[in-house]
Amino acid sequence: MSKRIISLVLMGCMLIAMVGCSSKSPEKKKEQEVVTNTKEDTNTAKTESNKQEEPVEKVKFTLWHSFVGADQRAEFMEKRLNDFREAHPEYEIDEQKIPRDQYQTKLKTEAAAGELPDAFVIWPNAMTKEFASASLLKDINGHLEENPEWRDSFVSRALDEFTVDGKTYSAGLGVSITSIVYYNKALFEKYNLEYPNSYAELLNVITVFKENGVIPIALGNKAKWPAQSTIFSCLANRETGSEWLDSALSGTGSKFTDPEFITALNKLKELTDMGAFNKDYNTIDEVEVRSYFYKGEAAMMIGGSWILPDMIKNAPEDIKANIEMTVLPGFEGGKGDPNTMSGVSSTGIAISAKASPEQQAAIEELIQFLTNEESQKLYAVYNIPVSSKTVQINESEMDPLYKKMLDLIKKYPMVAVYDSAMNSEMTDITNNGLQGIMIGSLTPEELAEELQKAVE
Repeated sequence: MSKRIISLVLMGCMLIAMVGCSSKSPEKKKEQEVVTNTKEDTNTAKTESNKQEEPVEKVKFTLWHSFVGADQRAEFMEKRLNDFREAHPEYEIDEQKIPRDQYQTKLKTEAAAGELPDAFVIWPNAMTKEFASASLLKDINGHLEENPEWRDSFVSRALDEFTVDGKTYSAGLGVSITSIVYYNKALFEKYNLEYPNSYAELLNVITVFKENGVIPIALGNKAKWPAQSTIFSCLANRETGSEWLDSALSGTGSKFTDPEFITALNKLKELTDMGAFNKDYNTIDEVEVRSYFYKGEAAMMIGGSWILPDMIKNAPEDIKANIEMTVLPGFEGGKGDPNTMSGVSSTGIAISAKASPEQQAAIEELIQFLTNEESQKLYAVYNIPVSSKTVQINESEMDPLYKKMLDLIKKYPMVAVYDSAMNSEMTDITNNGLQGIMIGSLTPEELAEELQKAVE
């Protein structure tokens, strides 16, 4: 009996102990869960923190451009590239600035060696066609399709002149007019002259200014391209008409040995021989020559829209107040429209065919950034003609000279610039040949024959 009682007592104690243990376990379990979760959370946080602290590998690419010194886009480019770097810290740009007169030579040398940078400034039309035909470029068609609002904001030439066989390789950073006649109306009034409406009147104006010790037309042709780009392209179009150049270059009818082209060459020779230009026109560049105009020593200066920012910044106020802008007069018997000026889409950023997919995506972002609405508004701030048809610019904030240029662009359609339409070989022949004609070492007929041989 006593054993049975003892057994029951022991069983009771065991039950009490079990109940006691059971009543305490949930709290201990919770404490353990809290500790465990805290440790897990801490470890997770540490892991996430470590992930955030890990440096992101940047996409690096090289960029060559000619926007330096007195170039009209130098200040714009410096600002926008800084803005781009700030907006995209994931990209690293190795930027090289090369002066305009050295840039094309260096770029073409590197292209021939197959060593182009990842991104670089390219000219529209002929150069784009050359590089595309040599499979040196990547197109941006996909990026344009993904961004239709941006694509559709451009004036047609800003994309068309970078398009080859349906593939677009860049977008113009504005528009470039090459043959604006800037003239000092105070000097015209002083000698009782009006701006000429014909070639005969132009010759008379030149004669009067020369007789009175005034430089009729300021020209800086040291680099050889200015005479071709700023004067001859428009002058030749006055004689031949626009369709003639397309036909001559394609070898489908017109020839460079045609009488109308030789007439144009003879007109440039005639202007030179009669002293239309400053005597040092072949030894100073197109930046240095501006001082003649700014000092009131030259009545006219034929140049591009790229001159305007420098003119607004550096020309004395009394000169600026008397600057007017127009185009070359029409020529008697000429086949071209007298109400035109030579011009082209401005240069754009192109992508090397060797760029990686990551680099291509980064450069496409840069191309869009440099041509988006904010950039187009900055073009106006820096007095660059815009390449957008949708951007709204406040005219009250424009410099008066910039407004005059925009009015000129609206009034006169653009015709081809020779160095934009010709390939590299023909451009060199033209630039060297025009200089030869001007100094008397080459005849118009000899240059015409050399160009025709290059076509054939």
